[in-house]
Amino acid sequence: MLSFRSGGFFDQPRTAIAIGAWSSIAVLALARPSLLVPPTRVGRVAVVALLGLAAWTAASELWAPLIESARQDTVRLALYAAVLPLAVGAFGSRTSVRWLEVGLAALALTVIGYGLLGELGVVGLDSSVSAAGRLEQPLSYWNATAAIAAMGLVLAARIAADRSRARISRVAAAVATAPLAVGLYLTYSRGGIAAALAGLLALVLLVPEAARIWARLGARGRPVVAAVAAVGLAIAIGVVVADRESTPARGATATRLADVGSTRGDYWRVALGAFESEPLRGTGTAGFAVEWLREREVPEAAVDAHSLYIETAAELGIVGLLLLLTSGGGVAVCAVRAYGRDPAAVAGPAAALIVLAFHCAVDWDWEMPAVAIPMLLLAGALVAQAGEPGAEPRSA
Repeated sequence: MLSFRSGGFFDQPRTAIAIGAWSSIAVLALARPSLLVPPTRVGRVAVVALLGLAAWTAASELWAPLIESARQDTVRLALYAAVLPLAVGAFGSRTSVRWLEVGLAALALTVIGYGLLGELGVVGLDSSVSAAGRLEQPLSYWNATAAIAAMGLVLAARIAADRSRARISRVAAAVATAPLAVGLYLTYSRGGIAAALAGLLALVLLVPEAARIWARLGARGRPVVAAVAAVGLAIAIGVVVADRESTPARGATATRLADVGSTRGDYWRVALGAFESEPLRGTGTAGFAVEWLREREVPEAAVDAHSLYIETAAELGIVGLLLLLTSGGGVAVCAVRAYGRDPAAVAGPAAALIVLAFHCAVDWDWEMPAVAIPMLLLAGALVAQAGEPGAEPRSA
């Protein structure tokens, strides 16, 4: 399992899974190619755009400053480009999407539960100096652990509230929220907690039951609730992105959650400067590490800009950024259409996808397949569910 191999960050597990994913696509292309084709045009655009981003990443090796790191990025994007169409083929039915919710919630519980057992001394786990006691295992990075915990928490909450599920499933999901919430807290990840809040807010707004509650609030109550939610989300985002001169609190302490100090502003400043220098093609994939060493104003090592969107602009230029936004935008449109067809089935995956997409904006752990693959599975499910009105669901 990728989660127990440093999240699949390193070359060997990532390459092996990429080969397996593309081999699966080859088999399906020969046996049943229609499964790989999204049911809507916008879904097909999303898949093709991600393939285009992988191709553009490979092409950028020609001008990338770090060849070995660039090749690793190419393999990573090749893997991701294969996972999305496979997910489209796998989650064409409503039943399969419901099982996806359960599977990803169980995955998150397994990962976080194992880490908590390590904290209790039940199992022996390594720990890095940089983690400073924060919950990081088995993924080996505390913010990635927080992203998985946040995703699992949102999905478990959705399953627990879904009256169409068996009582035992709802009770089990409700029980699972406790260790997931504890694990999220013990990462002391401000970005992870903010992402969880964004996902839970989305879940509250998306579940079908929310429509009835919203209607009961009336014309006076709705603006108040919307304003409170907006302020809460703004505070959560501010905690993540705020930058000041004081040194941010580090390590396993609750004071870290109240400290808004961060060096992300420095990363983003350097990345945006690189984008201004090479707006069309970027520095080449993995080029931020060189730009950081050249332009940094703080004595801190970094190889990533800690934002998928800003780093893509810096390293792959306007071309790469447009491909990324086209793919993400296509998934978003499909999510809206799928929600219109079946809100009950789509609410959980959509909220969980918001968690991971939000977290990608403030960290680099999208480079861990253990984080990115669940995100792509959720995206593929939403694309697959966005059929034309009245269309029959496809069986995988």
